[in-house]
Amino acid sequence: MKNILIEEALPIAALSSLGLYDGARYLLDETDLSALLSGRRTSLVNLQNLVSESFTIDSLDAKLSLNTDANSLHEIRLHPIYREPKRSPDLLDIEADELISGEVKNIAKPINFPDGSTKTIVFEYDSETREFISYDPIGVEIPLQINGEQLDEKKKKDFAMGRIVQLTDGTMIQHRASEAQGILASRTALILTVLKEGATTSFLMKNLAPIMDVSIHKDPFSAGFESAFLEMKKTDGSISDELLQQRELEEFKSEYTRGYGRSVSR
Repeated sequence: MKNILIEEALPIAALSSLGLYDGARYLLDETDLSALLSGRRTSLVNLQNLVSESFTIDSLDAKLSLNTDANSLHEIRLHPIYREPKRSPDLLDIEADELISGEVKNIAKPINFPDGSTKTIVFEYDSETREFISYDPIGVEIPLQINGEQLDEKKKKDFAMGRIVQLTDGTMIQHRASEAQGILASRTALILTVLKEGATTSFLMKNLAPIMDVSIHKDPFSAGFESAFLEMKKTDGSISDELLQQRELEEFKSEYTRGYGRSVSR
């Protein structure tokens, strides 16, 4: 959800070597670009004709992420599909097995670091690449509002820890580091409000992956979503007339619901 200038953040040479930049534009969809800029992993991307000093690969399916360490110069990391789960030394076998089976979605536990510090780290399992991933909840960017609802301190903490958070409109959300969009939900569309350059800005997130195997809400929209959508249009100044704002909402709902019904079943 962080908004970083693409030109400053993405290494063009590395992406060109992967066939993901053609000299004029990035050959990644908007969701994957946003994932990279936000410090998350992309969805699986097919890479072809990879050549280096030590290997040549005709075709590889992998997720991408940015190594944004202070000394890394924004290197691209590849996360290929492993034949067997790549075990984490920080997880007990029983914990790893629970994540692999899907019995639990994440595990938070204190980890001791070489400098003597101890931090609570959240672990997830990416079933697509068969890899365990981890994140520091302190680094999670937490929305100020979702569907127009201000998140209180408990909900903010729960969101950062990867716990399920329920809004007053019934919508359930969960932060998920292994998801390209970074969030799962019981509805497929949300309005998120974040702080950007000292001011609040709202944006639409759609085609969200379900928070559970079967979505809780068949209707992708709640009353809170509709109010937040209209407020977003009013605030950004794109449509000043309230009747036109309402019409755009209805048109969006109609078009989105048709595509939603064709592409997924809940």
